[in-house]
Amino acid sequence: MRGNWVTEVSPVTGKHIDAILPFLEQFEEAGVMPWFNDDEAVAEFQQILYANDWVTPKVHWGEWQDVAKEYVDSPEKIKSADVVTVQKLFTTHVRKDRFCEGHLASMFENGHIVALLRRLKEIRETTPDTAER
Repeated sequence: MRGNWVTEVSPVTGKHIDAILPFLEQFEEAGVMPWFNDDEAVAEFQQILYANDWVTPKVHWGEWQDVAKEYVDSPEKIKSADVVTVQKLFTTHVRKDRFCEGHLASMFENGHIVALLRRLKEIRETTPDTAER
């Protein structure tokens, strides 16, 4: 029962999306991996994710890893992901990296993080006042 793996999460608004969208342009301009060695950019991105509830302890990421893997293995699924799913994915990848060093780097390398940011940009453009959950 996948739905039970998340307790009630804080609502994600356009403000939350706007806080991380500048990273999309930065990551796209820099290319896939050359910038990843810039610990400052990665650290700032993670800080913004935490500060805006994109990484939340309310998501039981360890139990959600198999679902997250489906999105990594089938990138086309991201095109229909809602904001809560993106939140779960960010939480899973950032938290997993703390236990499996290099996981987040691989999510950047395979384009997954940029794809999540692109999806949020699309959601933001289609629902400018609030993000539908």
